[in-house]
Amino acid sequence: MSATNDLSFYGKVAIITGSGRPSGIGAAIAVALAVRGACVTINYVSDSSAPRAAELAESIRARGGKATVVRGDVGDPEVATKLVKETLAAFNTDKIDILTVNKSTTVNNAGIAPMTPTVEVTPEEMSSVFRTNVWGPLLLVQAALPYMPRGGRIINISTCLSRMGLHSPVYSASKAALDSLTYTWALEFGRKFGITVNAIAPGLTKTEICPPDDHPEVQRMLGLTRLEGRMGTIEEIADAVVLIASPLSGWVTGQYISVSGGVNWI
Repeated sequence: MSATNDLSFYGKVAIITGSGRPSGIGAAIAVALAVRGACVTINYVSDSSAPRAAELAESIRARGGKATVVRGDVGDPEVATKLVKETLAAFNTDKIDILTVNKSTTVNNAGIAPMTPTVEVTPEEMSSVFRTNVWGPLLLVQAALPYMPRGGRIINISTCLSRMGLHSPVYSASKAALDSLTYTWALEFGRKFGITVNAIAPGLTKTEICPPDDHPEVQRMLGLTRLEGRMGTIEEIADAVVLIASPLSGWVTGQYISVSGGVNWI
């Protein structure tokens, strides 16, 4: 029988990349973990996000939580190492229990030119998207893995678009690559280190950079949603991360978990 406090994260340390926007998925994840006791590192990239990241951290502290803020694009090997080292120093610890890899980039949270048609994609766009969504997560895992104990959690934030074949060829391909890394890491880090690795795949989610409700692609996605004809909320995505990060999901690894209201990609 599970204990009633299995959704408590007291004593746990979590890094959440791309969490500097208060109305974004990363920020909601940071708050959801922090209010349950985790020490959280909020990561952001651009100057414009600095005040909001600081405000988010302060709001967590005001509620009795523990938070620190680290700037940097984890697509840079030095930044990935810096993010880990500053987290350990901020919380006076030698471990990182939860690594949540959200997008962390100087462009908006929707990714880089996600709707660019294949014939218009430039090498620069291709490189930027894969640097953010594939190279960045890999570098961060490399930096954090030596400090992750058995029972640690790596949670990659993917997207339903990686399986849907909609108008986002490069972005979708980069997230499909992240899905593949999820499956590989689950095997690679499971038996050897006792770490679970899963991908949370949000469907259409209401954030500050989301297109308006009457946008054709929004309407198309809403039509594919089985539960209700609405966008998901950032809190609903964060709730799924909390569950996968908790001891209740200790036997769940190598999974692609759609959190989309039942979007059907077949």
